[in-house]
Amino acid sequence: MEQLAESINWQHYVDVADKAFQMARYGDAEKLFQKALLEVENAGEGAVADQVSILNRLGDVYKVQGWYPEAENAYKRMLELTEKSAGEDSVQAAKALNKLGMVYRAQGKFSDVEPYLRRALTIFENNPDEDRLSLAESLESLADFYRAHGKYAQAEPLFQKALSIREAALGPEHQTIGPSLTNLALLYHASGKYDQAQPLYTRALKLSEDNWGPEHPSVAIVLNYLAELYRMMGDFPQSETVHWRALKIRQEALGIEHPSSAQSLSNLALLFHIQCKYDQAEPLYKTLLELRTKDWGPNHMHVAEILTNLAEVYQDQGNFKEAEPLYWRALSITQENYGPEHPNVARALRTLAELYEEEENFEEADRLYRWGLGLTEKSLGSEHPDVTALISRYSALQKKMHTDDDQGEELPPLMREEEE
Repeated sequence: MEQLAESINWQHYVDVADKAFQMARYGDAEKLFQKALLEVENAGEGAVADQVSILNRLGDVYKVQGWYPEAENAYKRMLELTEKSAGEDSVQAAKALNKLGMVYRAQGKFSDVEPYLRRALTIFENNPDEDRLSLAESLESLADFYRAHGKYAQAEPLFQKALSIREAALGPEHQTIGPSLTNLALLYHASGKYDQAQPLYTRALKLSEDNWGPEHPSVAIVLNYLAELYRMMGDFPQSETVHWRALKIRQEALGIEHPSSAQSLSNLALLFHIQCKYDQAEPLYKTLLELRTKDWGPNHMHVAEILTNLAEVYQDQGNFKEAEPLYWRALSITQENYGPEHPNVARALRTLAELYEEEENFEEADRLYRWGLGLTEKSLGSEHPDVTALISRYSALQKKMHTDDDQGEELPPLMREEEE
């Protein structure tokens, strides 16, 4: 009776923790899973499968919060127990390996990612009939890692195989087919194969609409990708139409202040910006600036990014007085976030120097170019492309400053080196 009571007790913890997790009450979920794990561990070795199940859930709680070292430890314990109980080549071990590979990726431990994902995939492929959908998920995990690192040729057959497995197992209209189509479309999109990406996005869009309804946020995700594809193809009117629809869905479903709504605003602002529709880009950037400042605080790099974009709109129109303080504010935020000697500070300095050069304030441009050049050479080395590009810009400025010099005045050192 006592053992039965303990069993009911830990299972109760798990059930309540699962509900807390679904409600995004991660702190409560973590404590309950920890209690359940302690109860199961005290029950003895016969409860290994239950320990594995709880560790899996606990790792997920940590991962969704960005607590990657804690998630890594939970998944490692999960893998160790699984290999001892079910075997190193079991499908259960492959699932743990896949989880570990993904958490390594989230931490930027890229050298560890592929071996774990590869090993997991090998196990799934050696047991193809045991869990077809986990095989598809494993294929997609590795393919997405390859895609993120520009290895498109390696990613493509993996995405294609995963899609085929899902369609065979679930049917071509199942709701999980849409994300698989989107994965493959994103690969073609990134590799410039727009004619192959478009029909996949279109099919994914229809599936999302059929499964979730035309006003669901999941539909807006596909619309966003499709609109960006149209922009890359140069079809600006179609891109704008689709972006507006995505924004409308997100605003109504999530609110104007939601990050997804802000993303749609940003994409629309960029679309107008590159078409020189400054009167439409400017108010969107201003709204974004307000939202980003509210969400992240006035000194976040997201704010610096929008400040720079808005300043570029003013600069492109020749409105230097409006652009200048925005660039300076963005520079200040960059210095605060990265430190005064970071390469990103040098890039912000170059942007300001180019503004002053265009304004024909050559003395201030000269000062900022020199400042930025000193930072980039110190942090990146004299052979880095950023340093080379900055030297080229600075040298061009020096030529402008000395075009009217007929007295044979000695040129600055950088100019002498280039002319030699």
